[in-house]
Amino acid sequence: MDDLRKTQMSFARKALAEPQHQFEDLYHLICRKDWVETALDAVLNNSGSKTAGIDGISRKDFEREGFRNQFIEQLRNDLKRETIQPTPVRRTWIPKSSGGQRPLGIPTIRDRVVQMLLKMLMEPIWESDFLDCSNGFRPGRRTWDSVALCYDRIHKQNKFYWVIEGDIKGCFDHINHSILLKLIRRRIADRRIVNLIDQLLRAGVFEAGLFQHTPEGTPQGGIVSPLLANIYLHEFDLWWWKHYGNIGLLARQKRRRQHLGNCLLTRYADDFILLCNGSKEEVLKLREEVREFLWNQLHLELSLEKTHVTHATEGFNFLGYHVQLRFPSDNDPWLHITPSEKSVQRLRDKVNQMTTSRTLFDMPEQKLKAINRVIRGWANYYRNVSFIKTANKLDWWVNDRFFLWLKKKHRVGARRIMEMYKVREVRKNGSRWTLGMKDQHGEMVYLYQMADAPRITYHPPKRTNPYLGEEPLPLPITDEPFPAFWTGASNPEYEEREIAKRQALERDGYRCVRCGSQEKVQVHHILALSDGGTHELANLETLCERCHVTTPSYGRKRDSTG
Repeated sequence: MDDLRKTQMSFARKALAEPQHQFEDLYHLICRKDWVETALDAVLNNSGSKTAGIDGISRKDFEREGFRNQFIEQLRNDLKRETIQPTPVRRTWIPKSSGGQRPLGIPTIRDRVVQMLLKMLMEPIWESDFLDCSNGFRPGRRTWDSVALCYDRIHKQNKFYWVIEGDIKGCFDHINHSILLKLIRRRIADRRIVNLIDQLLRAGVFEAGLFQHTPEGTPQGGIVSPLLANIYLHEFDLWWWKHYGNIGLLARQKRRRQHLGNCLLTRYADDFILLCNGSKEEVLKLREEVREFLWNQLHLELSLEKTHVTHATEGFNFLGYHVQLRFPSDNDPWLHITPSEKSVQRLRDKVNQMTTSRTLFDMPEQKLKAINRVIRGWANYYRNVSFIKTANKLDWWVNDRFFLWLKKKHRVGARRIMEMYKVREVRKNGSRWTLGMKDQHGEMVYLYQMADAPRITYHPPKRTNPYLGEEPLPLPITDEPFPAFWTGASNPEYEEREIAKRQALERDGYRCVRCGSQEKVQVHHILALSDGGTHELANLETLCERCHVTTPSYGRKRDSTG
């Protein structure tokens, strides 16, 4: 076990043994070379490091000889001299699957390393403090750990039939800095660490050439932001634990005899639900208690319009799942958990995006592998619930969508596509007709069927602080219905073009540089390819469709990016 791991273990054990202990003399640790190297490796191994912050430095720069060592030594010197100055986060806007856009924060690589250092320092301590009701962005935990509470409690024995669907307005953007720093000081007495966190919080945002102050909220896109948010919302967990969670069996039974309900909390970051087995009047009163606590103690606003009080028989959505209690006429009630309609639509949007006419130059086998990656990841996310009916419908739809793409790709009729790509897939329990083809290695690749995904009963592991043991930390769980997105590009040149295209859109804020419109934006080559233009970022600009078609070079030599 290396020294870093031993240090983290000692923090976790000390925090668990002494809940009131304040840690001192921590700052020198984040200046150590082994800590900085570990933090840098973690940052560069993340796909987000391909995108630069406002300083223009990305993962590609670290391929230059000597750059890595120079970067590490400069950062260590600035940390030792306490002259580190976090830079503003570069904010861009990206399309939402439901329409509209959402902000995306891109810190510099340097600031990401500093945040990773803070995470490495702080997480072992607070993992000893956090309650089991919190599962979001914690090592070794996943969304199903929160959803599983519904399976355990919404049944006729416990009768936790009423649900409060919590919705906090802009939670991460409205975290109060003073309150957050006060909570951090409960555990960390090293002034330099607290000051560094304060600097990161106040670093600001850079958007469209303008600087914006950040008087509240956590850094957008920040590595340490989820941990800071959990520290902040841990106060809500403690409030629930004090008033409702830390009640013994006899006390709960007494409340039931008095016709009073009990409530259970499960939270994944700022998404939470409260399960209650009292009357609706009690549940409405509880919602008001939650609203008052969040506002008075944390300065967060609970949206009463979106914080619904729902009976389990009506069904509710939580973390991409739809949960509903059903009462068959001849059987006991049972809980039905399926993918939410919103998640199904997101999958359709992803596949649609991958099979537009702009992607017809992709190789079919690469496109098939890319589609398989998306739908396999989506099916894997829902492997713990009954989604066979949904999967069958989506399998038919994906098959039709890919079949249509192949027709457009080859510009032939359906019969010819059947001759080219309809194959017999041999399986353990028989065979079936499907779409398939050989890849560049001569191996057959078949269109994945989501209905084939085996259903797996999830058994939550024993919950302990992962930093307490000597075994390696659990690997980060990619707990998202969709894996890292890949469109199915078949050559490196196209990938480079796509990266440049995305960077141009981000740089221009997904707005037309001529009229400012955000409708149907495209990427235009300023100097046409036929005139010697390149795909480099400096030769790209964002235009709306109307401005694009009126540009002189439009259509002279078009490619996927315009």
